[in-house]
Amino acid sequence: MSTLAIQAHPLDESYSAALLDAARSALETSGTSHTIVRLARGDEPVMDAVHHDHLIAVCPTWWGGPPAVLLDWLQRTLSPYVDGSRPLADSPLRSIRRLSVVTSHGSSLLMNRMQGEPGKQTWSRVVMPCCHPDARFEWISLYKIDRSTAAQRTAFLDTVREHFTTDPVPA
Repeated sequence: MSTLAIQAHPLDESYSAALLDAARSALETSGTSHTIVRLARGDEPVMDAVHHDHLIAVCPTWWGGPPAVLLDWLQRTLSPYVDGSRPLADSPLRSIRRLSVVTSHGSSLLMNRMQGEPGKQTWSRVVMPCCHPDARFEWISLYKIDRSTAAQRTAFLDTVREHFTTDPVPA
């Protein structure tokens, strides 16, 4: 089993970076082989995830969706498979059996649901079909981060760490 973790945030010192560190720590603790990629500029190459079973995307949810640098990467990676010009069976994410998105929102869960959860829909409706047919999707989110306490943010880091330490990739 191998995990590809992609993090997208323009600042090196951010809560998103702390979330990536929590996921990385869990993967190391569980002995999971992993590759970490930090999208920062938008000129990163399209990656082939063919040797990975698990994709973890770590990013904030801004304006209802992931940061532009991550949307750009997804578009460059998956456009031919989403628009139908290439078969889904050839997608570079076809080996992914587990797609995990670790994110934060400034607004509440209720507000996100009222808005239609556009970020979550991008992952579940656009990215998931490019993954293995039996892949599972999980949305791990801290809502109302703008009004959260340091203790709540620390607890969420612990939740992320525990989640990826105890929940292995399906065989």
